[in-house]
Amino acid sequence: MFRAVIAFLLFVALPASAGEPQQPFKWWQGQQARELGLTGEQSTRIEAIHQAALPRVQTAMEDVEHAQQELSKLIAGDKTTEMDVVRQLNIVQAARSEVDRQMTLMLFRFYRELSPDQRLKVKALRDRWQHERRDRRSDPPQRPAQIKK
Repeated sequence: MFRAVIAFLLFVALPASAGEPQQPFKWWQGQQARELGLTGEQSTRIEAIHQAALPRVQTAMEDVEHAQQELSKLIAGDKTTEMDVVRQLNIVQAARSEVDRQMTLMLFRFYRELSPDQRLKVKALRDRWQHERRDRRSDPPQRPAQIKK
């Protein structure tokens, strides 16, 4: 169950991509916090964990972006050897690993703030959201209304 909760928290804790300046979905505040039965103290501690971890996660995500850009340049280069690509690919993978490490540590710290009952509620909430997302994806796209001339 820990993996399921971590996956859920990971899904909602940060923006969808490093290139998009969006606010993370802060499930520890507002309606979701009430659904989970979080106390004000828990919400405050989780927010503090988030604020402390965010710079490290963002730096790691920037490192991934930079490493991927360098890899793209190498791949496009005429004089690039396979070994050059392998070396840069290792750098990209290490940067991605650092993002995963920072995120997992932040989410583990979130998880430790929750009671066993709240962990079950997080899992139920995650399951509900996944079901809703699956339903939205399975709905056939609506055709736009035709413009009458």
